[in-house]
Amino acid sequence: MTFRYANGGTSARNGSLLINGGANGNYTVQLPATGDWTSWQTASVEIDLVQGNNILQLAAITADGLANIDSLKVEGASTKAGTCPVVASSSASSKSSVASSSSVPTVNTPTPIGFASLNGGTSGGKNGTTVSVNNYADLKRYAESTTAYTILINGTISNGSAGGQIRVGSNKSLIGVGSSAFLSGVGLDIGGSSNNIIVRNLKMTLVGVSTPSNVNGGDVIGISGNASNIWVDHCEIYSENPDVQTNIDKYDGLIDIKGQTGFITLSYNYLHDHHKGGLVGAADDDLFANRKVTMHHNYYKNVKLRVPMYRGATGHFFNNYIVGAKDASEIRANTCVRVERNYYESLHYSIYTTSDSPGKTERIGNIEVSRTSRAYPGNCTADIPYNYSSVLINNTEEVKTKVPQTAGVGKI
Repeated sequence: MTFRYANGGTSARNGSLLINGGANGNYTVQLPATGDWTSWQTASVEIDLVQGNNILQLAAITADGLANIDSLKVEGASTKAGTCPVVASSSASSKSSVASSSSVPTVNTPTPIGFASLNGGTSGGKNGTTVSVNNYADLKRYAESTTAYTILINGTISNGSAGGQIRVGSNKSLIGVGSSAFLSGVGLDIGGSSNNIIVRNLKMTLVGVSTPSNVNGGDVIGISGNASNIWVDHCEIYSENPDVQTNIDKYDGLIDIKGQTGFITLSYNYLHDHHKGGLVGAADDDLFANRKVTMHHNYYKNVKLRVPMYRGATGHFFNNYIVGAKDASEIRANTCVRVERNYYESLHYSIYTTSDSPGKTERIGNIEVSRTSRAYPGNCTADIPYNYSSVLINNTEEVKTKVPQTAGVGKI
């Protein structure tokens, strides 16, 4: 594949060439400076295509964007142009510092179901530039910037045994490409006043970090401060089998939410092999009126506790499948949570509260295969102001089979 390009900058403006979203290859196209924006040269890269249709996407991997691309040529045995959808492009100055829309992949940004759809909605980096990264330094640079970005993450990104922490800024989408995008030992810190953030299709763990508690406080994803409008969707998050790794405090939460945060949706995630799944509210006095969280269609497997532990204002926990837990949904601090059509496999306590800081629930249509007898939390009516009928599995029996089929990476 040969590109005709011009790069009037002072440094290379290389690109990442994705084959079918990265599932069939991710190649780096070297686009060094040409001396002027009208001085054209060619750059070639040898690629492998699969039989049938292939979608080729060239995305910037530097902060300055791509070089200007004038034309491209694909040569190979039995290749021919496919029938492609029309992609709108806009004209750009020859000295533009970012790639034109025709040079970057089009990323679909759906609307979340739940509280993340309120308070102005959650669109992430939809209105910003799309970039592609495959290393820790680039991910950190783009994710922590003040500029809106859709960041396509390719392959495994690690920062060694010390681990790494990404402090995600506002107006960002972190999206894994294909089914192999993996943040290995890298925690996401969504805090301060960050807002409008999407994390999708990523596999994440702190396993392999020498001291996990030194990375993001031991949380794989931590949401704190005044962060709002956060959507974590179709991710796989895990640590170690808690039946083997028995130190409950080696790691903290898979997803922990605290402080004056709110309007959050966690959906279609596969959360497994961990002691403390996730809390909402760090303590019984860590309460906030707008801490409103929706958790739906998540698959919890072998997560022993905090599925979830909920303190705050209003919660909605629906169509989740919980298997291998010990004590699952602990509702505290006068919180009102709608617990709806979830499937709890055999465990100790399923939906419960404590005498020292009781919470309340609105329980609808849950299946609890087997549980130790304990009084449920007191009754309440949760204020759920959004429509979710389009995704609700009304027959709770189907949750056990449908949720594992749709939760996790590679399914967006």
